[in-house]
Amino acid sequence: MSRQIIVPIDRMGVENYQTDIVSTIKSINDSISSGFSVLRTSADTEFKTDLFPEGHIFSAGAFLIDEAAKDVLIEHGTRFQQVIQGNSDRPSEVFPVERRKIALYVGSGAADFCTGPLREVLDHFGFSYDQVDEQDIRNDALRSFSILIVPGGPDAGESYYAGLGTLGYDKLKRFALAEGSYFGICAGAYLALKSRTKKNRFWLDLADVTDEEDLDYWRTGTAFVRIRMDGSENPCFYGLTAGSRNTADMIYWEGPAMRVIGPNATSLARFDDFVAGGAPGEEPGWNLLDNRPARDCISGWYNVMSRQRFERHLKGTAAVVEAMPGERRMLLYSPHAEFGNIGICERRKSTIFLLLANGIFYLSR
Repeated sequence: MSRQIIVPIDRMGVENYQTDIVSTIKSINDSISSGFSVLRTSADTEFKTDLFPEGHIFSAGAFLIDEAAKDVLIEHGTRFQQVIQGNSDRPSEVFPVERRKIALYVGSGAADFCTGPLREVLDHFGFSYDQVDEQDIRNDALRSFSILIVPGGPDAGESYYAGLGTLGYDKLKRFALAEGSYFGICAGAYLALKSRTKKNRFWLDLADVTDEEDLDYWRTGTAFVRIRMDGSENPCFYGLTAGSRNTADMIYWEGPAMRVIGPNATSLARFDDFVAGGAPGEEPGWNLLDNRPARDCISGWYNVMSRQRFERHLKGTAAVVEAMPGERRMLLYSPHAEFGNIGICERRKSTIFLLLANGIFYLSR
């Protein structure tokens, strides 16, 4: 067995052991593309390393890579340690990190202000993907993919149906139930929900999740919100949690207030608090730096959310949901991880991007 190196992604407050998490994930993907074996720990695990020969516990989600990939990691500035041995008293639980064929939906219903930042982050991370539109889906293109990412859009599903139609919806349902993993963000999360009324023909009725207000997405608005990660051990949250109570601040843009209504879905995180918005007296009192989506959320959109709206419509509802409507796993994110942080650092170094990378790695298992 070849010697291994460990790439920790331990959370350190609002930062990470890796000073540039985007470059770190890029180095992982480049290592896989170069043919190196990459594993990931699924539990906090102790290893003896060159830096800690006495043993050190690394948080779940650390990457274990063939030592031969060291040059790839160095090229990207990734921090790593040489593994001397694992702790035989706490055997490492690991799973392989594999590349899957990803489709990014860019057709009717996908908004440019959502797909643009999403493509940018996927490119920075080094994830390979193909863009598909409504005609591709209607023509059975999804048979060639393992993961479908559906980004945010201008409404809660109407625009998707306008382009995909009944045939396209049937192809999406077949994919999500038996062929691949569905990853929906904001309006893409709306699309997979179940409606309580027959008047709503715009949702796929896949996940046992609903929004009690149905298509009325504009009742909320845009704001910076805090989510509480109840499923803190879930792989989606690797590198973002430590201890028993964990929250993260995110950019929210009229996404669904999700409620689990059946056995095939689980809430992983819920909307916990209002941080800032564009209403008078509720604006952020700090520099948003280079993050344009954050600035647009506060001052570039007509429908800004107030604390009162948050308390009425969002608080306590699910922000992140995992579902298993068929043979494959599904992830639904209401807020926008791809938009980055709310002013903690420059956008490219946003640790909240990990929600996106972790989600893709999780769906690739």
